[in-house]
Amino acid sequence: MLKFALRVLLTAVAFSFIFPKLTPGVAIAGQFWPEGIIAALVFAVTAYIIGVVINLAATAFAIGTLGFGLLLIVPLYLLGFWLIPAIQLQVAASWFPEIFTVSSWWSAIGAGLILMIINAMTASYSRSSSNSSRD
Repeated sequence: MLKFALRVLLTAVAFSFIFPKLTPGVAIAGQFWPEGIIAALVFAVTAYIIGVVINLAATAFAIGTLGFGLLLIVPLYLLGFWLIPAIQLQVAASWFPEIFTVSSWWSAIGAGLILMIINAMTASYSRSSSNSSRD
């Protein structure tokens, strides 16, 4: 739960302060509080739903092809994993146009790379805190 709260807080900071400076095509309507937090929560839920759909589709494709589909899925994921946050941003902007604005795919890709860094930071934080609690 702490990891999720930290990720939402860092995503809200990114939406409110980092994206307007580094990727001007990605914006939210409003300020950090409360609109930035709400946008980060909406994005987190949207990203979760898209992640589940991608995993279910990949699993169904792999099972449907008796595992041979993995020969296509694994290389595509390794080459395009950095596009998934950009797709999540575009979908969130199309589902919630009153909250998110994404002007182009290049802006979405730049913001997606920043979101990947945030996710990597929170994932490493949760690993280091769980390792230190075991000692």
